[in-house]
Amino acid sequence: MTIYYWTNFSKRKNSTKRPSGTGTSKTVVLKEGTSIERPTFVFSSNDFTINYIQAFGHYYFVDDIKSVRNDLIEISCSMDVLATFKTEIGSYTAFIERSTSHVNSLIPDPYVAMLNSEVVQENTYSVTDLFTAGGVYVISVLNNLGSGAGFTTYYMTDKANIMALAAYVNTDWGGAISPGADETGATNRITDWLQATFLKTADSIIDCIWVPFNLPSPPVSFASQETLKIGVDSVTGVTGYRFTSPGLISESYTVSIPHYYSDFRKGAPYTVGKMFLPGFGIVDFNPLDFGGDTITVTFDADYTTGDVVCYFKDLSAKIISTYSYNVAVSCPVGKVSANAAGTASGVLSTLGSVATAIASEGGKAVSAGVAAISGAANTLATAVAPSVSVHGAKGGRAIINNGLDLTCMTISKLTTQPSDLGPAQGRMSMGRATLSSCSGYVRCSDASVPIAGMESEKNAVNDFLNSGFYYE
Repeated sequence: MTIYYWTNFSKRKNSTKRPSGTGTSKTVVLKEGTSIERPTFVFSSNDFTINYIQAFGHYYFVDDIKSVRNDLIEISCSMDVLATFKTEIGSYTAFIERSTSHVNSLIPDPYVAMLNSEVVQENTYSVTDLFTAGGVYVISVLNNLGSGAGFTTYYMTDKANIMALAAYVNTDWGGAISPGADETGATNRITDWLQATFLKTADSIIDCIWVPFNLPSPPVSFASQETLKIGVDSVTGVTGYRFTSPGLISESYTVSIPHYYSDFRKGAPYTVGKMFLPGFGIVDFNPLDFGGDTITVTFDADYTTGDVVCYFKDLSAKIISTYSYNVAVSCPVGKVSANAAGTASGVLSTLGSVATAIASEGGKAVSAGVAAISGAANTLATAVAPSVSVHGAKGGRAIINNGLDLTCMTISKLTTQPSDLGPAQGRMSMGRATLSSCSGYVRCSDASVPIAGMESEKNAVNDFLNSGFYYE
């Protein structure tokens, strides 16, 4: 019979590669008792470089060459099932787990190892249209104006006006109307004293908070800047913006995720996303939850309470996560309460003179009234036994020390390179494909190639496909 052989032919054991050309033909004798799977050929030659043979329409690896005598050798072979049935294998559509050429880079690869090192990237966004380190004060009081947010009236004001209000509420009225003050000034101060003392200006203050918010521009939720009215007392020299609606504001920002990788390592456990929320701190997120490279961050804030609700949304505006917190700092509101027993007699005994002084218009009548009131006021001041009552609790503004920028970070573990796996082990594919469309390494799942061969040949072919082979 005639066989064809090749010398020094190089190929992998688990490859479908066939030699080019027809090889060298040779007439041979089959050794008695040989098999088609592992045949032994005897022919005249002294060439010990023969390493690949084609016979019976099959391809064979040369396992051993023996010299029988001079110019006669015996060649033992084993079938190369992948080359023999390459046509059948190529036409088979398989489910491919790993491949050099058919790669799905978004599927996590267990062969990629994480290293003990990481890369940190970040994007920072200014949110000064909502947050500011200076902040504003929101004071809630009782009056008949209203704010559209319940029975309480809210004012937004700044530090200078809060200090002016504090000075007004805590004025030493006894010293303010001491003898020697000009008549008109004394009369005005007496009026303030009566309002602060008897109209209970301080008692009409419910509470005060500081919030790290900016005054919206334009201030659509507020009336024009006006004098604060506390109870029935319009406090001269103290102004603010009165809320005319519940005081809600919403701001949205499109934040780019600073990815380091462009494959499955964009997400956990290889990459962790972190977002710094002003007034809250750092929260974690999975970058792959957003279906893209951006996050819409929306802040809904309530100026009257300091409540903030933050939403993370994906490209379709679906809410992925929600964070609720409060950024208000309670500012103590105090007042000095008079001792009722010690005050009542002094006030009542001079009330007629006080009323006369206020009702009189200029001239000596006012001067006489002021003189009488001055003495009574000093008596009253000494009779007061002050005690301090506090509404709210003391708080800090430490939240601004970490900054008020919206910062998006990714922390990515360095890894071995997935591309290094391609030539030797392939990369994750997890899809169906015809094997002839593949090149390089391929590993199938539950392959069962229909071939016209013996059961042992079928099993050998499928074992190669399922454990990994090279389609060449």
